[in-house]
Amino acid sequence: MQHHSYWRRWSCLLFNPKVSIPEVTENDFVIFVVGSTGAGKSWFTKKLSQNGAIQAEEIRHPCTKWHVRVSRYNFKNSTSGIFVVGTPSFHTDHGFYAENSMKNWLKSRFTRKCRSGILFLHPLAKDPRDPDVLMQRHLDTFATMFPKKSMVPSRVYVVPTGHSADVELGQRLSGLDVVKTSYPNGGRKWHASVFPGVFQGQTEMAWSAALLLLKDIVETQANDFPGSGRTTVKYIPPKLPDGHSGLKDFTDLLLERFKGETTDCSLDAKIILGQVARDLTPTSHPGHVSALIAYADLLSERFERDDRKADLDEVVALRRTAWATLLPHDPRRQETLAALDTCLHKRFEREESVADLQEIITLRRTVVECTSLPDRCRPLVRLANALHERFQILRLKSDLEEAIELANAAMALNLPQHPDRALARECLAHFLATKLAKGVTRTTDTSNRHSSDVRVIMDIFSEIVADIPPRLLHTPTGTLCGRDAQLSHFLNSPEFTELCSLKSPSEIREKLSFFFRFTMLSHRWGVGEPLLRDIEGKRIYDLDGAEGLAKLQQFCHLSLTHGFSWAWSDTCCIDKDSSVELQEAIGSMFSWYHRSSLTIVYLADVAVAGSLADSVWLKRGWTLQELLAPKIVLFYVCDWSLYVKSDAANHKTDPALLEELCSATQMSERHLRNFIPGMEDSRSRLCWASHRRTTRPEDIAYSLFGIFKAQLPILYGETAEDALGRLLAEIISRSGDVSVLDWVGNQSSFNSCFPANLEPYQTTPYNTRLISGGPANREGLNLAKARKLYSDLARLPLARCVHRRIVLPSIIHRVTAVTVKMSSASPPRYTYQIYASRLNSLEVTSSVKLDEDASKYVLIRPWYPRSLRPWNGTDDDAIWNLLEQLEQPFNALLLERLLHNEYKRVACDCTITACVQDPARILDSEVLTLEVV
Repeated sequence: MQHHSYWRRWSCLLFNPKVSIPEVTENDFVIFVVGSTGAGKSWFTKKLSQNGAIQAEEIRHPCTKWHVRVSRYNFKNSTSGIFVVGTPSFHTDHGFYAENSMKNWLKSRFTRKCRSGILFLHPLAKDPRDPDVLMQRHLDTFATMFPKKSMVPSRVYVVPTGHSADVELGQRLSGLDVVKTSYPNGGRKWHASVFPGVFQGQTEMAWSAALLLLKDIVETQANDFPGSGRTTVKYIPPKLPDGHSGLKDFTDLLLERFKGETTDCSLDAKIILGQVARDLTPTSHPGHVSALIAYADLLSERFERDDRKADLDEVVALRRTAWATLLPHDPRRQETLAALDTCLHKRFEREESVADLQEIITLRRTVVECTSLPDRCRPLVRLANALHERFQILRLKSDLEEAIELANAAMALNLPQHPDRALARECLAHFLATKLAKGVTRTTDTSNRHSSDVRVIMDIFSEIVADIPPRLLHTPTGTLCGRDAQLSHFLNSPEFTELCSLKSPSEIREKLSFFFRFTMLSHRWGVGEPLLRDIEGKRIYDLDGAEGLAKLQQFCHLSLTHGFSWAWSDTCCIDKDSSVELQEAIGSMFSWYHRSSLTIVYLADVAVAGSLADSVWLKRGWTLQELLAPKIVLFYVCDWSLYVKSDAANHKTDPALLEELCSATQMSERHLRNFIPGMEDSRSRLCWASHRRTTRPEDIAYSLFGIFKAQLPILYGETAEDALGRLLAEIISRSGDVSVLDWVGNQSSFNSCFPANLEPYQTTPYNTRLISGGPANREGLNLAKARKLYSDLARLPLARCVHRRIVLPSIIHRVTAVTVKMSSASPPRYTYQIYASRLNSLEVTSSVKLDEDASKYVLIRPWYPRSLRPWNGTDDDAIWNLLEQLEQPFNALLLERLLHNEYKRVACDCTITACVQDPARILDSEVLTLEVV
């Protein structure tokens, strides 16, 4: 009896009875249910009809079972409504009769263009590409039924159908997302979306699919999409139009109807309906907040079932919007706030986000303020619990003190026998136990915390520590601290108390930077150096060990003496067992030394001033960047006294010591005092490193990555030639600087133009002083040819290295003859007379035996286009400067042509200094870009 009463109320709300189905009007919605035989069209439309269709009719062919089933639903207080048209299956033995039935209904009832769309049912038991169920095929045939092309709907929702056994074929669902097969006879473009669910006979799932399609039609105001091609699956962003209140009311009633359903599928369907109701309700509508809350409740229910993070995030956003939208005196505001608090706390328990906890505390303060004094006990306890949770993360003593104060206030509100008083007493006992625990008494008092946003402090903390080493030695205690321990020391420091009273982010950043100033140790590794595992969890001041440990202890003590709480040493502050951490440390080391407030250089083999040049520290590869990167350096000798007795706080500013360093390193004072990493003057930087050595051969290249600002992977185990080759390739590719190819020695297997090691760079490149020939030498030169040569050289690309091949812009001098003048067998040496175009003959002595075929050789002058002076097209000074430059002798490279027009360098063990024959012939120079392997 109750069931029939419910349906009577339902029918009164939905529709007014009619006698027969009228023609479709412009204000109606029409849903065509299309699919192959066995897709479940009758099953689907019957489920829709169970919701109380006002009319239903069928158009049958007298000799077949193929028919058109139509149901109509009226909107409340309206003559318009929804038509659901179950179409017959077209591609069957009786397809002709099915098509006639469909055409007859469309001709008699579908005479006006309206809001229409298609639900295409796909059985999961079949492959989407099976011709029998191919969507494009059925839709294109269906389109031919309409009397006018403009009336064919273009919006399609693909609804997977099947029984529980079929649903197990999950791979079919993924196949539907990429339906792009076009039937050869197709002539239309269908805009399709896949329904996020499977119809298995549930009425609520059927109506969810129908309502999603109708919402899509409403939002996009779909027009015809003429053209041919393929089915495309795309998402149309929502555009909520005004009106269509009938569809919204219909959705609300369906949602109310299905509230009693409890299956997993029904929940997903209800969520879809809730989303449709939310999207169809304008923000100005009185029911907007109710739609938000209803949708949030459904998502919250699914989160409890499936534990989906995305659902929880959406619930938080919905409840936050609803709470912000409600007026202060709305009775739903308090309930919405409590629900928002609950879901925020669930997310905090999952992710431990301080931002969520901060919002919870803000909400709970609001609840306390809005609650009358007699009922304030539980809100006070909830706020105290949140503050205690924040204390557990940030270790702010003020949070714990306030939590204790709030628990005491809550106890005072009730008599001893009241249950809320017992709750407050239990919380108070818990908070006091925390306070009495070991270490809490050292946390700082931040009573002025409310004048500063803790989150701002934490954000700035994260920015600052991102640029310092992840592990540092805490000099006051002698303990090794990771990020968490660094944060703990900061939160327990007096400096944090001061920061809590500041409002300016710039002041906070300045004081935080000061707190995390650190020193760096530069030294030569010795005996018994303590590694990470040796000191982890210990105080280095309490340990006994060899000279390496004593050095570390003295370094930390000296850093503390200079006023620094943090120190870094490469011996123990890197986890060398972690390839990722080692890669990050090597890539960041130059930056760390540069950012350090002080670098302490320990010279274990130096006892007196004046002997710096003899120290092994100046002969090690890694110490080159440790000399160049820091802004402030102090040198200490073996007994930990200063190398020079001066008042200078920075030995890089001491004139006498700078002069000694310049002499010992062959570097300029400019580089020593203010070095800038990068590719500038690459040849000089390689020369500095060529006198140094490393324990591992490949480290000689890795130690230069920071100096050249090269971001390359560290590949321990590769050959030293490959490591150096990768670095030189990066230098050439980023700068185009061909001076790194000017060397004499053993060539690398990486590329014939690269040396096998850095030793060849110890020799200073050939450099003649440019002497101007003056106006007299310009007479008789063809200015037009000179300008063309300038243009040809200016258009050359910069040199680069790709896949171990150097693309090298060059001035080419083709070898015309090679003659052996002298040879010796032990060791093998050959002296050649070489003749090349536009050059004087050269005498070359090498260990390489050259071929008698001179045509396979060329002498080249590698070219750097940026060396040209700018030319404005009228003033020819740049042209004459180029010609004077090309007149000077130069170090040439001898290349041998290989197959496929590639070249390789030969006779690398000798210097080939070439001179031009006649300045006038320079104008005939051949300019090419070669590929050298």
